[in-house]
Amino acid sequence: MGKTSASLTIKTAFADILRSVDYLREVRFEKGGLHVRRTGAQLKIDGSLFRSSLSVLEIYSYLVGLRLSRLARLERPARTISFFPQQAAPWYNIWSVIQMAGYKIIDDPAAADIVFVFEDSTYSNAAVKLPDDANMRRLNERCSNIGKQYVADLFEDVFGYGLSIDPTTHHGPAMRKSQHNGVHDGIVLQCPINPSEVSSGYVYQKLVNSSDDGVTAQDLRVAYVMGDIPVVFHKHKTMEKRFGTDYLSVDLKEAQAVFSEEEITLIGQYCAKIGLDFGAVDVMRDRDDGRIYIVDVNKTCMPVLTLPLGKQIEAFRRIADAFVAKIDGM
Repeated sequence: MGKTSASLTIKTAFADILRSVDYLREVRFEKGGLHVRRTGAQLKIDGSLFRSSLSVLEIYSYLVGLRLSRLARLERPARTISFFPQQAAPWYNIWSVIQMAGYKIIDDPAAADIVFVFEDSTYSNAAVKLPDDANMRRLNERCSNIGKQYVADLFEDVFGYGLSIDPTTHHGPAMRKSQHNGVHDGIVLQCPINPSEVSSGYVYQKLVNSSDDGVTAQDLRVAYVMGDIPVVFHKHKTMEKRFGTDYLSVDLKEAQAVFSEEEITLIGQYCAKIGLDFGAVDVMRDRDDGRIYIVDVNKTCMPVLTLPLGKQIEAFRRIADAFVAKIDGM
């Protein structure tokens, strides 16, 4: 490699690293934890956060190395992509998928081959601010509402059965959780409750029994890419932490191994209706009635960090391959 090529490689790599460091400006130390200014997320500083940070750094280092090797071989990016209105940080799935795909991230949406409408918030009208260009290929532009009640209402429309309950008339255990995305504050309560006890800003839903043994709970994170399900993360948790992000173990599964063909079709119809082109839906199968329930939609999802690096790379490769195939077919 000549001096000019080496200089270009170093300059490009340095620019990529500076872009990544810039994402950290959103993070502040506050009240014994980390506060993400843009999203409002509060992260407790503990062993779990430390392990997750190491996992993110491990994935990031691998992908930076992959990027450097391509630059050293003078490989041209296959396509360009721009995120609007918010840049996708290295701890988001789409950033890793873009690195795997060999695409280049640029700042100007008007100059990009693809525009990914990316805003880490429950509600967003960012897509209406994009230039009115019929040739602009946009992803997730219709996914403007992932509030828990809307997610549940749409689920009932597509699947024909629902999650929502009236906590003042329902008898038995139920679940209460925040309307907003990414809070992980679900609790189990006994119903009925008095109308005065109903909390605004929360949704009340059927308590899905996702446990085979009463000791561990399971759920399925479905990676969704424009009509395809390239991988399903089969997560196992303790019952005490079934609504959180601490996992006992995670397995990578094919969609056909955990869903029927009818269920796969309905999941695709659901994602299309909510406007999700790229992201993930969280699904639980009730052991009592055998049905699946979509309990969450995430358009700015993050890795399942319990997986070792090799499995992370395998998952991202599957998602990236599906992403490239769909973009090439657009």
